[in-house]
Amino acid sequence: MIAENRPDQDALDKPEVGTPDFGKPEEDKSFTIQIDRTQYVLNEIRLTGADLRQIPSPPIPPDRDLFQIIPGRPDKKIEDEDRILITDGLRFFTAPNTINPGIGSAG
Repeated sequence: MIAENRPDQDALDKPEVGTPDFGKPEEDKSFTIQIDRTQYVLNEIRLTGADLRQIPSPPIPPDRDLFQIIPGRPDKKIEDEDRILITDGLRFFTAPNTINPGIGSAG
C-alpha cells in the first residue's frame, strides 16, 4: 500500500506542542474565555474561528470581525477556518469589519 502524502491532514492529526496528554483534555477540565468582556466556560480544547463565533447568544454576525487579544503583541484577527487551542484566560473581542471614517461629517 502506498501512503498518500496529505500535509494538511497530517498537520491536523499532530498534537499541539505543550498540550497535556497530547492534546486530550482531562476528563472534567473546563476553560474560561472572554468574548467582548463576557465570560464563557468551555469543555473543548480545540475550536475553529467559526465555532467561537457561535458561542455568544446571539452568535457573532458576519459584519463583525473576531480578534484574539495577545498580551505584548498585536491583536490577531481570527478567521472562520483558524484552529484555536483553547486555554484558560483567552480573550477575544469583536469589531465592525467595515469602518467608514468621516461618514456623516460635514466637510
